[in-house]
Amino acid sequence: MMSRLAREELVHHEQVMRLMKKRKVELRQLSAGRYASGLRKVVRSHEPVKLVDTLVVGAFIEARSCERFEALVPHLDEELGKFYFGLLKSEARHFQGYLKLAYQYGDAKDIAQVIDKVRAAEQELIESPDVEFRFHSGVPAA
Repeated sequence: MMSRLAREELVHHEQVMRLMKKRKVELRQLSAGRYASGLRKVVRSHEPVKLVDTLVVGAFIEARSCERFEALVPHLDEELGKFYFGLLKSEARHFQGYLKLAYQYGDAKDIAQVIDKVRAAEQELIESPDVEFRFHSGVPAA
């Protein structure tokens, strides 16, 4: 399942690159955003729980991406709207896939605690000031 997901993500990357080229948008280097790295800070460092924690973090990232794509789609031109709507559906599948794997490899009671821990970390990241506006950002810093 993860290899299919990785291939799909690579296809999405290629599609984005084609759209950028078509629209004459230059690719530029960006530093890593704080959202994903902040969520990864709650991942425990030993196996097998590290895998489960990482899968739960991945599920959160995919779920939030899905929500953000859904919010963007009505404000985009037809071509981009159709593209992002397709991404929205993919992110929803990815979210479900990550959670399914977490439950396959972890203990349901532990996963519930991990979800609560990741949710709390995410809430802090979303509600705290963020100096950079990103797809996954907190409140814009003044």
